[in-house]
Amino acid sequence: MSDLKSWNPWHGCRKFSEGCANCYMFALDRAHGVPGQSGEIVRTKSFSKPLERDRKGYFKIPAGYLLRVNMTSDTFLEEADQWRDEMWRIIRYRSDVRFYILTKRARRMAENLPGDWGEGYDNVQLNITCENQRAFDERWPVLRDIPARHKGMNLSPLIGPIDVSRADRNE
Repeated sequence: MSDLKSWNPWHGCRKFSEGCANCYMFALDRAHGVPGQSGEIVRTKSFSKPLERDRKGYFKIPAGYLLRVNMTSDTFLEEADQWRDEMWRIIRYRSDVRFYILTKRARRMAENLPGDWGEGYDNVQLNITCENQRAFDERWPVLRDIPARHKGMNLSPLIGPIDVSRADRNE
């Protein structure tokens, strides 16, 4: 069975910021001998992974499970616009599974949330990744202002110091 911990509905990315300089996805593709696939954004065979069932009809991804979404891409990548609505339908349908969404493209989040998002889905945590102070200063205010029931940040790859105290004060 494939990795239960992550769901990659699409693969491939475009380097976005200085934190992408040593991206693990590009390194893994190189190690597997497919470096040309890193920059090619494609829908994966595992697009419907959260909906897959076993022979008895049970979901392969059990209720309560935490799935990291698009760890080999970015959920808010422009080239994935055509698939995102279907991804949201799957997430909405599997309200019993928790989805962890991480992005460097914070500015695209609000405009690419589903129409029924409201204050957020209870099973989704929106996260930004920040590699230095500049990234935090740019991305945190965007995430702060997006309605969501669960929010977080990943300080990775840490390539410079970050003072996140403003996030605690909601500044």
